[in-house]
Amino acid sequence: MTSLSISKLIKRHRWLILNFCLYLLLVIWLFTTNPNSLPIVLLMVPGVLLFFSLFLSFRLLLGRFFPKQPASKRSLYAIYLSGLPSFLLLLSSVNQLTWRDFTLVLFLVICLWFYTGRINLAKS
Repeated sequence: MTSLSISKLIKRHRWLILNFCLYLLLVIWLFTTNPNSLPIVLLMVPGVLLFFSLFLSFRLLLGRFFPKQPASKRSLYAIYLSGLPSFLLLLSSVNQLTWRDFTLVLFLVICLWFYTGRINLAKS
C-alpha cells in the first residue's frame, strides 16, 4: 500500500477512526481512574465521552441506513438518541432515576423526534 492510498483510507474513514478512539478513551478512563479520588468536574468526563461516542455512532449508522435524509436531521436524531442514555445515566448516578423519570424522558425524546421530522431544515 502506498502512502497516498493510506492517506485516502484515513480521510475516508476519519469519523469511524475518531469514534473508535473515543470509545477507547472511555474504556481507558473507566479502567484507570478511581472516582473516589477525582474532583467533581472530572466525574462528568465519562458522561461526556459516552455522549460524543454514541453521537458519532448513531450519526454514522443513520447516515448508512437513511442516506436521503438531510445531514442536519440525521445529526439532530443522533443527538436525541445519544442524549437519552447519557441523561438517564446522569439521573441514575445521582439516584434520581425512577420509572416515571424514564418514561418522561423517553416521551420527550419521542416528541422531539416527531417534531424534528415535521420541520424543514433545508437552507432557504
